[in-house]
Amino acid sequence: MSGRPRDAVIVGAGPAGSTLALLLARAGLDVLLVDRAIFPRPKPCGDCLSAEAARLLQRLGLLPAVEALRPARLVGWRVYGPRGTCFSAAFRDLGDPDPLVHHALAVPRRELDAALLAEAAAAGASVLTGWTATDLLRDGAWTRGVRLRTPAGTEAAALARITVGAAGHRSRLARRHGAGRRPARIRKVSLTSHIPRPSGGDWYGEMHVGDGLCAGLAPVTAAGDCWNLTLVADADRFGHDARAARPFFLEALHRLPRLAELAPEPGELLASGPFDTPVRQVAFHGAVLLGDAAGYFDPFTGQGMYHALAAAAALAGVLEPALRDRSAALPGPRELQPYATAHAALTRGHRRVQRLIHQVLNRPALAELAIAGLARRPAAAAALLGVTGDLLRPATLLSPRLAVSLLFPNPAMRPG
Repeated sequence: MSGRPRDAVIVGAGPAGSTLALLLARAGLDVLLVDRAIFPRPKPCGDCLSAEAARLLQRLGLLPAVEALRPARLVGWRVYGPRGTCFSAAFRDLGDPDPLVHHALAVPRRELDAALLAEAAAAGASVLTGWTATDLLRDGAWTRGVRLRTPAGTEAAALARITVGAAGHRSRLARRHGAGRRPARIRKVSLTSHIPRPSGGDWYGEMHVGDGLCAGLAPVTAAGDCWNLTLVADADRFGHDARAARPFFLEALHRLPRLAELAPEPGELLASGPFDTPVRQVAFHGAVLLGDAAGYFDPFTGQGMYHALAAAAALAGVLEPALRDRSAALPGPRELQPYATAHAALTRGHRRVQRLIHQVLNRPALAELAIAGLARRPAAAAALLGVTGDLLRPATLLSPRLAVSLLFPNPAMRPG
């Protein structure tokens, strides 16, 4: 397999990797996409795409493929506090005239990832599934491709002018380049299951907040007959014994008021985490990180999927002209800097919002107070929905005045 270097080898065929492969292949570049899994494969995830994702999918020419999966269309979100206090907000109320963003899409990752991979292959990308990237091919500071293990267990190598690590937050490429900025500070794990439509379920997604717990519940099919139920909890509470997953999951659900009423019976449980994996840089000599490999922090209501697609589009825009000129130097940190800048702009504000949300949700009394405040202030609730739906800039929520209005909803109670 070694032979002449390909233009790009992409390790990881999730949404980010497959979308990048598709865009580069459409541009006529020689692309190899590798994943150790055989698709379709189960994937622990909340299965939701933020509202803005539909508009991005349309721009990328991928919306028909996703629509063909018959996704659910979520009209908005409801958030329940530790004592059952609730606020809700609908995408339509944000006032955007584009009907594409009046709903968020939700579809099982098993189906979505397989569909995007098929689109990449149809565009001309070479695809190897069941092949594992075991190491990088290095020449001093430069990455020249990857070593592979075939499904039969034999060794192979794939040379490339650029190597893209898109294999999730445990990316081997990220580790080999020492990209990690610090150890995880927030250790969360998730347990995901699919359940039949719960009693009273409609087209709103739901978030349920408790003491050290957060659960998401949303339909993931157009018929509404299949729902995603994902529980996120502190890793220390869960432990590391797989046999304890189901008892822990059921006990945790009974500590969340509305879910205790629904008493859903989960099917197979899929685990993931810990999540907090920041990186210090995303661009190297002959290599670049994409998707969760470029840093992960517990996204909220589908932002992770949107950011994966948007980052793939940004990287494709940088790589296409750099790789098309075969006489040009191999892409290094300087050539990849426009992508690093775009990636930082895409994620920086949202990660600040995610940290703010985490700080509130991890304190039950504060979470109850904030949720009650949002229930009294529909405009503030809509702003939160707009930011987490990628429809509004994160700065909308980072206003001190807005924070005070949520925590002190009665003007007489406000400090100063």
